[in-house]
Amino acid sequence: MRIISLIAVPLISFLLSCTHLSTPQEAFPSKMARLIVYLHSTARTHPPDITFTIAGIDVKKGEDEGWIKIVDGPVTVNSIDLASRQILLGEAGVNPGVYRAFRIRIARAEIVGTTGRASLALPEPDGAVFIDTSLVLSGHESVVISFEWDPEGSIGKGYRFQPVIKAEPQVPSARGLLLFISNSGSDYISIIDRSLERVSGAVTVGMNPLGMVLNSTQDILYVVNSGSRSISIVDTTQFYVQDTIPLTAGLGPSDIAFMPDVPGSIEGKLYIVNRISNDVTVVSTASKRILKTIQVGTSPSHIGVDIIRKEVYVTNRLSNDLSIISATSDSVVATIPVDRNPTGIIVGDDKLYVLNEGSSKISIISPSLRKVTSTISIVDPPVRGMYGFSNRLFVLSTRNSSVTFMNTLGVVTRTIQVGGKPIGIAGDEKRNRLYITDQADNRVMLVDPIGEKIVKELYVGKGPYGAVLLDR
Repeated sequence: MRIISLIAVPLISFLLSCTHLSTPQEAFPSKMARLIVYLHSTARTHPPDITFTIAGIDVKKGEDEGWIKIVDGPVTVNSIDLASRQILLGEAGVNPGVYRAFRIRIARAEIVGTTGRASLALPEPDGAVFIDTSLVLSGHESVVISFEWDPEGSIGKGYRFQPVIKAEPQVPSARGLLLFISNSGSDYISIIDRSLERVSGAVTVGMNPLGMVLNSTQDILYVVNSGSRSISIVDTTQFYVQDTIPLTAGLGPSDIAFMPDVPGSIEGKLYIVNRISNDVTVVSTASKRILKTIQVGTSPSHIGVDIIRKEVYVTNRLSNDLSIISATSDSVVATIPVDRNPTGIIVGDDKLYVLNEGSSKISIISPSLRKVTSTISIVDPPVRGMYGFSNRLFVLSTRNSSVTFMNTLGVVTRTIQVGGKPIGIAGDEKRNRLYITDQADNRVMLVDPIGEKIVKELYVGKGPYGAVLLDR
């Protein structure tokens, strides 16, 4: 019985620590390029009511080359539904090379007018629409192609469907309003243009990407790859991986935080939570080397930093406490007991909010006094959250698939459903948006925090986990 218990305890701890992590990742051939295909509309309001069915989409390199299928149908598209959405048509692996043309095969089209529903004649020949491109793909690269459709210009002579569609390829951009999403069930991150509110790009990283963090100048994004035990260093202007840091210390890397050498500096230190080995790995961004491993509590679950105080905060899910690490000495300087199963931390203005999933309570900690000063009870078990929008709290419950809105006094104002497994959250106060990753349904939910309602959804890769804003 003694032997059984020694095996069972670590196993149970491991399973519990992975509750909110990824689903298994599907292998993708490293020599292939991945095409991620979307469709959006130029129409903003009241387009003609057109419905058509895509039988498939193909791509080819040249006139003498054969067509390669990249999207399987049927996919039904309606112009009114598409006016406020971007839909994911599919993704496929293709060989590296230069591609010259897309072919969209249309099986059916109809329009609803004043006299009712009428079928439309299909494009010729054979319902095919051809789109010229000059797409250069490299191996182990992820590229987004978003087809832009103009419904208003797509009806010829009142009865023929002549879709005006062009390909909008992913290009490097200096756009400063981006949102990065780590797809834990894929090996790439999705890039969302917040001004357009659609997916505009992707970057291949390591296996099972989870936590992400930007440096102070926001030109570098660090991505923790749990499956390959590494950190991808992503250029946020040109959309490519500059370098990779192997994580030779620690088991089960998940979340990450950045502490600049001084506020605003480019370089600093990365702190990576290791859920299985119960420690935090410290990495220098300048040397790209591991500096130290710091033991914390049992099953560390989340991490936050206070740049001014130069402190790092780690919630420990199974030891029910919070570890405070000095970023000066890289050692634990305090351990604060909290409630049951702390899974997330929110760093506020001179307050720390620890989200205790096991007790459905939020522990409010004074970092100066090193103790819990008060608690907030909440109906849905809290997992992750954020602080902002004039000192409000927004709390996710993965178990109950919800987000709870709180006012400046910490009073709950509303709770709404947000997909199947909300886990990551970021906020854009200028655009009045919360971005919530839905790990179960492969979506990012766009939420109005003032109206406290969902306004839009975007489909990304498999198992979206982290969400990080870039705001130059």
